[in-house]
Amino acid sequence: MPHLRELVELHKDDPFALIGINVMDSPEDFRAGVKKYEVSWLSAFEGQKSAIADMYSIVGFPTYIVLDVDGKIAYRGHVGKEIDQVVADLVAKAKK
Repeated sequence: MPHLRELVELHKDDPFALIGINVMDSPEDFRAGVKKYEVSWLSAFEGQKSAIADMYSIVGFPTYIVLDVDGKIAYRGHVGKEIDQVVADLVAKAKK
């Protein structure tokens, strides 16, 4: 979570949004985690029957999916630090 918080702060004035989707916890655990980890970005609870997880064929957690301005997948993987350069490149492109 600290890395995601840093990413949100770094791009707070950029055309960038982070959205978290929780499909593993109970609603109560999800709400407690948002508070405990000071989640400052949009975060939603879908539960284990997640239409979004199905739509993107998510099988491992966490899965990071970075979409470009056209909604196309620019990155898909499980290592949060790998998204930094992808996001930076997309933000630079979107600013042009």
